[in-house]
Amino acid sequence: MILAAGDFENMLRDGLIQKLNWLEEEFSFLFNSKKRNYSQKDRALAQEIIKDITESIKCFEDVRMNDLFIDTLKSMKNSYPELF
Repeated sequence: MILAAGDFENMLRDGLIQKLNWLEEEFSFLFNSKKRNYSQKDRALAQEIIKDITESIKCFEDVRMNDLFIDTLKSMKNSYPELF
């Protein structure tokens, strides 16, 4: 089966959305219970997660996908400013 360019882009976008949902859920799971009382280890872990997800996503050249990523990071920064 040969995929059309639009199908491939949709698959990439869906994969990105899954990664971004995972990122938000992971932050919620790891840091919501801390009530903003984050240790240096928490901050380092948050930065490592952000760095890793950024590295895996930066290969996307589609502006819309980059915008999704940036919007997610902005939302997370509003929720967890001490970790950014």
